Amino acid sequence: METAARCISATERVTLSSLRNDIRIELIGKGGKAITLPLSPDLHRILSVYLVHYPGPLAGRRGYQSAYARAILMAGGKVTATHGVRRLAVRQLYRSRYRQAAQSGMSSKSAARKAAGDAIEALGHCRDRRDHKAWYLGN
Repeated sequence: METAARCISATERVTLSSLRNDIRIELIGKGGKAITLPLSPDLHRILSVYLVHYPGPLAGRRGYQSAYARAILMAGGKVTATHGVRRLAVRQLYRSRYRQAAQSGMSSKSAARKAAGDAIEALGHCRDRRDHKAWYLGN
């Protein structure tokens, strides 16, 4: 959720070497494109400890998808597949970036444009792709 990564990027492609000392993680996305993203200190520590004890990929994609579905059902939610988490995470990032931009004095329109670009770019897409903005943010 913190990275809004695709499930394969957040599971099968994560190893100890993916973690950076500056509390960031390097994920390998579509087409082998590397993207470095910030993590919370707690998640970085948990992943570090886990990956030292269990070297290799973090998890298999199917195991991740099954665990995700079970957790959503146990919480009383509707399973929408793991890509739904990616959409939710990018919408939360958009809201956060919009608030920051508006508080810095930007107009509503400029703040919305900047926040949308930042959110889409965090997914590893070009910040100006209108189709991605429509799909992930609904605008």
